[in-house]
Amino acid sequence: MTSFVLIKLENLKDDKFIDEFISFPIKARSDEFSNDLMKPEQTKRLIHWGSANLATFWLVKNSITNETIIRFSARPCPTLADSGTIGFFEINLQDSSAKEAFQYSMSEIFKWFKLQNINNVIAPVDVNTWFSYRFSLPCKKFFPRFKWEATTPPEYLEMFKKIGFKDYAYFNSVVFPHIRIGNFCIGAGHLKKSYKGILKKGFTLRPFDMENFVKKELPIFHEISHDAFSDALLFEPIDLETFSSLYAGALTLYDFSPSCVLISPEGEVAGFLFAFFDGDYLVIKSIAIRRKFQGLKLSSGMIYSAAEKSWKKNKKGTISAMVRTGLASESIAKNSQKWMRLSWSHEYILVKKDIADE
Repeated sequence: MTSFVLIKLENLKDDKFIDEFISFPIKARSDEFSNDLMKPEQTKRLIHWGSANLATFWLVKNSITNETIIRFSARPCPTLADSGTIGFFEINLQDSSAKEAFQYSMSEIFKWFKLQNINNVIAPVDVNTWFSYRFSLPCKKFFPRFKWEATTPPEYLEMFKKIGFKDYAYFNSVVFPHIRIGNFCIGAGHLKKSYKGILKKGFTLRPFDMENFVKKELPIFHEISHDAFSDALLFEPIDLETFSSLYAGALTLYDFSPSCVLISPEGEVAGFLFAFFDGDYLVIKSIAIRRKFQGLKLSSGMIYSAAEKSWKKNKKGTISAMVRTGLASESIAKNSQKWMRLSWSHEYILVKKDIADE
């Protein structure tokens, strides 16, 4: 029987540990499942941010060869009583002792959780849901995954299931193609109706103010996001600086021109839509509307404004990205999707285990 050692990051000045933690996924994953890996500098920033916010970081090594077999993080969940999360999970599936090392490391980390009175463990969550989370499920239809998607080897989920983790929450990205007849796109009628409703109610839409994006737009978006998403699964407030770095960083990667800001009849910023072009597709990433304006069917109209821009650029389709199954934004996608038989979807999952009796 192979023996293992579980090593915890104790000091943020331990460059050897951090460098190994950062570089390990490149060694562990095949090219097929490497599209969503974080850049080294992003992982390093998140290690520092996570360490200041209760997250711990671990390496599992072969005690004889000193070869790293697994890396992961563990963190008590500050907003969900009795719960903790495992994230940054990577395992070298080519190592003959990988399964044995996994069982050892999970057994040990469950003991660590229980010392802190945590009896429910959720995976995978990289610190919290503002960052990467979810396992990917095998596709029912083949379509290449995008860089912003969760793309994990199927063995990862299988390993967690085999030690008793159960399905906890489902998510998907749904794509519907643009089938156009003149200026009309099949399946978009309800979006256009909502857009007209926005204008009729006295709301207006404007593009992002890119010249003042960081100083003026992001503080308002931060406020609205925390109001709109406070009841979301595993929601956790984050500081403005971290929020700003997430969104400002994304703007350097994609064309966000289809995004918009929703203005109320009184001139108040009522919400925003983050949407971008990725190759031949319009991606609807997030919609946030202040609670007092929710229920007015405003989201669909905001999507229509973005879709119109994509049609003018002859994009092939629109993607409703990484949405939790059953939410309003998923219903919006289904209303469009139901008219079509050429759409496809990618699915993702969070899993959970009760470790009280471990």
